[in-house]
Amino acid sequence: MYVTGNLTTDQLPDLGVTGLKEGLDTPSLCILAGLGKDESPFQIEHYFKLTLEELNIKLPDRRKAAIEYALAIVDEIVEGKKEIISGTKEIRYKAIDSYDFFSESKKYCYDSIGFETAYGLFDTIDELSCSNIPWNPEKTNEQLISETKTELFEELKKWKDKIKNGA
Repeated sequence: MYVTGNLTTDQLPDLGVTGLKEGLDTPSLCILAGLGKDESPFQIEHYFKLTLEELNIKLPDRRKAAIEYALAIVDEIVEGKKEIISGTKEIRYKAIDSYDFFSESKKYCYDSIGFETAYGLFDTIDELSCSNIPWNPEKTNEQLISETKTELFEELKKWKDKIKNGA
């Protein structure tokens, strides 16, 4: 989230606290965790970078970070910790859109990372939600939304497997 611009400098001390709770321990991490939100952003960044060095953590580039952030959200959706629509919105608008995957597209939007089907399903749900006209004479738009949510859920799991297998 930090690399993608979805974590602000004043949130880094909370990240330090989380690191300590998870058993990490370095001098800079302890200092970072103790800094207040009113501290100088330069000081917070300084201790964050020192913490990364001490823990030998290399931050990914923005492209890789965007995908990793998106995959973490997929995990939350699959585990039932995040609702599918709000989770997919976060994937789309905060994770994926933090990098210009659109410019990599060949035939379909986000096809360079195999996200085109999930994106299409998400877009369909949005359009169904806004439509006052029934899309199918045999089903209500609400039924279509429910069915498409199920398809989206399955597609997100497939997308995660594609990415994990090197697609």
